[in-house]
Amino acid sequence: MKYFGLDGDSIGRHIELLLIQNKVHEVKEFSENIVKSLEKIKNEVLLNEGDIIFCSGDSILFCGSFDSNFSNKILQEFYEQTGRTASMGIGSNMAKTYLGLKLAKAKGGNQFVDYSEIENK
Repeated sequence: MKYFGLDGDSIGRHIELLLIQNKVHEVKEFSENIVKSLEKIKNEVLLNEGDIIFCSGDSILFCGSFDSNFSNKILQEFYEQTGRTASMGIGSNMAKTYLGLKLAKAKGGNQFVDYSEIENK
């Protein structure tokens, strides 16, 4: 079992831009799309016998036995629903998952980093 942490890339900046441009409808629609995306991801995790630890804002933390195909699928679903990319960290515990997430974001986002693969090198 591993932990998986997904966080949207530059979501706050995008919302700030819409707010400054006074695009009320777009802010509402974007927010609804993020919620829909995370709900879909949450349901897929649960259907595949995973456990949700945290799900709020533009982030979700879950654990289970998932492979890289599942991680890529989740990132693609987030993008399709929101039009924005996300990053994901994977690890054997929450601290390592967080480090994987930070590395994925530092590498430009729109990817996942399995911290256990880095550790084992």
